[in-house]
Amino acid sequence: MYYNLIIAYTLHYMFSSFSNPLPWVGCNHTWNTENCYERPSISEGIFNLNTTGNSSVMSMTTPAMETEGTTMANLVTYVVNGTLGNETFLNSTMEPMKRVRASEEYWLHGVLDATDGLHDLGYIRWQLLLFLLAAWMLVYFCIIKGVKSSGKVVYFTATFPYLVLFVLFIRGVTLPGSADGILWFIRPQWHKLKSANVWKSAANQVFISFGAGWGGIHTLASYNKFHNNCYRDVLLVSISCAMTSIFAGFVIFSVIGFMAHDSNLKIEDVVAGGPGLAFIAYPEAISRIWCPQLWAFLFFFMLLTLGLDSQFVTLETLITAVIDEIDAHKPGVRRYKQWVILVTCLIMALLGLPMVTQGGIYVMTLFDWYSAGFSPMLLALIEILIISYAYGTKRFMQDVHSMLGFTPSSYWRYCWMAITPLVVGVIIIFSFVDYSAATMGSYMYPPWAEGIGWTLTMTSILTVIVYAIIYLIKVPSGSLTQRLRQSLKPSSAWGPALNENRITAGYAILAGQSDPSLADEEKTKETKEQIALNTMNKV
Repeated sequence: MYYNLIIAYTLHYMFSSFSNPLPWVGCNHTWNTENCYERPSISEGIFNLNTTGNSSVMSMTTPAMETEGTTMANLVTYVVNGTLGNETFLNSTMEPMKRVRASEEYWLHGVLDATDGLHDLGYIRWQLLLFLLAAWMLVYFCIIKGVKSSGKVVYFTATFPYLVLFVLFIRGVTLPGSADGILWFIRPQWHKLKSANVWKSAANQVFISFGAGWGGIHTLASYNKFHNNCYRDVLLVSISCAMTSIFAGFVIFSVIGFMAHDSNLKIEDVVAGGPGLAFIAYPEAISRIWCPQLWAFLFFFMLLTLGLDSQFVTLETLITAVIDEIDAHKPGVRRYKQWVILVTCLIMALLGLPMVTQGGIYVMTLFDWYSAGFSPMLLALIEILIISYAYGTKRFMQDVHSMLGFTPSSYWRYCWMAITPLVVGVIIIFSFVDYSAATMGSYMYPPWAEGIGWTLTMTSILTVIVYAIIYLIKVPSGSLTQRLRQSLKPSSAWGPALNENRITAGYAILAGQSDPSLADEEKTKETKEQIALNTMNKV
């Protein structure tokens, strides 16, 4: 639901990229405040430190300064009532005042018009509402025919970002200072390994990138042929995803390095996490490149295609689950799948209305902090424990063998039974030990907001627990222990969907489907009768 809000932000910036000058450049817009300033630019040869406040620049760089290699520190003597870095020095008191970058003011006031906190949602931003509706319409028309239509769209959305990344990489590494940004990206900071939040963030990135614990992989895999080589697919997807993330890091930090060089700042001072990197720091860096409209459009169009990929999988997972559940009680609902998709998109768009208010960014951050943090890891941990110890890795390996024709290495069994549960469990435990409440910049969420966040987290877990309780109650007879044992056994209908695959995998055939062996005998009989009839006709 909230992921489509990111697509709405991306659409907003993508269409704003056609403006000249770009709307996040300069302090002369209606949304700017007196605290607005533009980052000094070495490449422009002047330091435009302030445009809207009472500050003024007494001097610009001179040829003599350029000859002497004047730095920002040297320019303090040339600035009276001007801006340096994030501070402004006043004539009389020389006390620093907090200043806000033009790109940040555009994000906070031009796009979000953000309030002071979650307690004040304000009114709906009609611009964001229109882009949110456009995002849902785009998603709807792309998946209206199910996997067949979304699969065709993915051919473009999955490959186009690589082209844009390559173009941005070539442009980024040719900018001055790009090497410093890349070195900052690949140089490890070992002391941060002591922080549990670092491990949690890394785990979240893996779970989000690979879709573990979200259900999307299971949904899309269910459309594959029974004998599809999923082992090969897993290895290819894992390696390509990891390499893509690393390559994207080179692309991003090459431009961030240029921005730091151009502003004469440290790289850590221009890097912002979360939405700040995509909608504040990187747009500002692009604005300093020749023909910024082109690069801005390519960058945000790339984000759009990446967002659509993730949204397709997430929504397809939900719709497939809904249709399968309804179809089990009312067969024939699949004929109305387009209407199910439409109703689902409308409901999700309505639920997303609080996120396009002035305080919507606080709602979105709360969802992202809790729903996309602990829930996938907890669900994936439960899933792998059930497969390893309830269903059994031996039986699971037999299933895999029936599909692939060979048994994977025992290494995977060790991972499923010990290594992966141990690593994920330790990360979850230490995340609770080193727990920090949700924040957005300098804003600290109040305790009641944390309660809402943990409620969001527990809804996913409670679904599993409630379903297990209901299932135990429905077991006809026996003690609680006996019913628990019975519930941990696979049902008679478990296994491949088609009887021909169930026989090769060692499962009993399903009622309502013809026996493949009988079908072959019947087919052979019909063939013999047809041959005999043809022979008689010839005679």
